[in-house]
Amino acid sequence: MNSETGSRPLDFSEKAARRAALFDTIQHPLTLWPPALGTVTAVGLTLFAVASAPCATAIAVGGIAMGVANWAYRFFGRGDAYMQEHYAALHEEIEKLKQQKSAELAADLKKLGCKQGQAQVAQFEDKFQNLLAVFRRVSSENELTFSRVMGTAEQVYRSGLENLERVVTLLLNIKDMDREEITVRLAALQQKPKRTHADDTSLKALQDQAGVYDQTVQEVDELLAGNEEALATMDKAGNAAVRIKDRS
Repeated sequence: MNSETGSRPLDFSEKAARRAALFDTIQHPLTLWPPALGTVTAVGLTLFAVASAPCATAIAVGGIAMGVANWAYRFFGRGDAYMQEHYAALHEEIEKLKQQKSAELAADLKKLGCKQGQAQVAQFEDKFQNLLAVFRRVSSENELTFSRVMGTAEQVYRSGLENLERVVTLLLNIKDMDREEITVRLAALQQKPKRTHADDTSLKALQDQAGVYDQTVQEVDELLAGNEEALATMDKAGNAAVRIKDRS
């Protein structure tokens, strides 16, 4: 399986899995080598007059036919297995990300005093494991449906971690700002009957700081709220799987 995900979004869609299966089956040695060897052999036999043109052509066509037949067998006959390999590679990539990021994010969020974000790190892992346990009971891990559904859950998980990473970055930017102190200083300057040029400069700077702080807090709140929606989606997916099992 040739899969290089890198930092690109991991695509668990069936279209992406089939595209990966197509790519892998085309690159299989038994798909590539027979046409290449057949063509080279035919050209060599023709150039050195070892075989007639029809015979050389038959060798080339035979090699191409063998390659096409191998590709057709692997893509149409064993395509699901290649798609499973694609999903397995993505699952492994997600697992690496979880191991690298979860503990680090939880520690950073704790230092920054973001209790909700810190709790969400654990909640994403708990809900994912619960969802995994449920789907193992209602579906076989060898089924493509299982891989696709869990792949979607892993994408939600990854998106949640990326949101929390953004939260850490935002909070680091304002961690040295004291909003209460800014408010007090703003009020004192605004209440001055006569302000100097220095006062006006300080007032403008404090207003800018307050704006940055408030905008950052709003963005953090939105990211955390989005994660709450994602966690609820994982709960709904598990509940839907249980209902499917009940009806079967």
